[in-house]
Amino acid sequence: MIGPYYYPEIPVYHPCTALLLDDDEDFLASLKAVLGQEAAILGYSSPTCALKCLTHAQEIVDATFDIFAHYGSRAEGAGAEAGDHLLLLKSSRLRQLAMSGSRFEMISVVIVDQVMPSKSGLEFCAEIKNLGVKTILLTGQMSDEATIAAFNNGLIDRFVSKNDPAALTKIKSMMGELHKEYMADKLEPLTKALQVSGNHSLGRYDTVELMREIHGTFDYTEYYYLPNSRGFLLRDRDGTERFCLLGNLREQAELSEVVEDILGHCQQSIGLREGKLIAWDFFDDFGDSEPWHTRVADLIFPCNQTGDLVWSLIPPENLPFQTAHVDPCWRSYHAHVQTKPINWLGSAA
Repeated sequence: MIGPYYYPEIPVYHPCTALLLDDDEDFLASLKAVLGQEAAILGYSSPTCALKCLTHAQEIVDATFDIFAHYGSRAEGAGAEAGDHLLLLKSSRLRQLAMSGSRFEMISVVIVDQVMPSKSGLEFCAEIKNLGVKTILLTGQMSDEATIAAFNNGLIDRFVSKNDPAALTKIKSMMGELHKEYMADKLEPLTKALQVSGNHSLGRYDTVELMREIHGTFDYTEYYYLPNSRGFLLRDRDGTERFCLLGNLREQAELSEVVEDILGHCQQSIGLREGKLIAWDFFDDFGDSEPWHTRVADLIFPCNQTGDLVWSLIPPENLPFQTAHVDPCWRSYHAHVQTKPINWLGSAA
């Protein structure tokens, strides 16, 4: 459930928790141990406890991805017509998500056994359908008409037979695919709004290649696109941070003119124009009142070039704004979850 930048339409990626539901606790413990080598897994033999856990996780999701607010009862200006309304896009929620200590507690994938004494797996999937989590049904046979019908009707997202010799390999692959689909679904309104606002260039082919290249340099586990900073906040498994400042040659040439207006012809303006340096937008709000021209050296960095994109990986101590250290990191969260007993509720109790 961890991977590099595969989907340019997703402005955020971080691992989440998966939930297993099976009445056979011995099988459940074995499956949790195997799947938990890479993913954070909570195990349940009680559908009631599992539902409480999912409800708690959904509260985190609802608070996190509430990205629009009513701003005005009537839109004015070019293209506005009667009945049009103004909405506020709260892209600041991306920064809040990046700083959230509960970001990994979201549950993206549920793996449920079909045959259970109190209710069937399909009945449980029907109960949680409105939560938007992705579901994998474990069946006792290779094919079943009811299972196939549930898949075709969208009640479940995947199914696999326990008797399939390749079941574990298939489940691992399904979990990774479904987690990315889950993140894409949750972020679709934000992605579309960023595209409309003109503040989103993540779909560019060279951006995708760039992020893959960066993953080879800095093995990030989670990333967050921050529109106001025009770049990605990256973290690895241990919580080490880098910020990938992005720009293009045209933007940097324009910033070189700003530098020359204030400082005259200098090495910084030359480097910006030649694509050898990259700068923050000098008119960004850095949270203080210090004028940018007094700290040019802190706002301009050596950079790499990919096509017409320029970029630089910047450590937190060199950022012009503060990023609060966030616990837990993925490695510690993963280890913490793996120690939790079956039917653990925690803060969902």
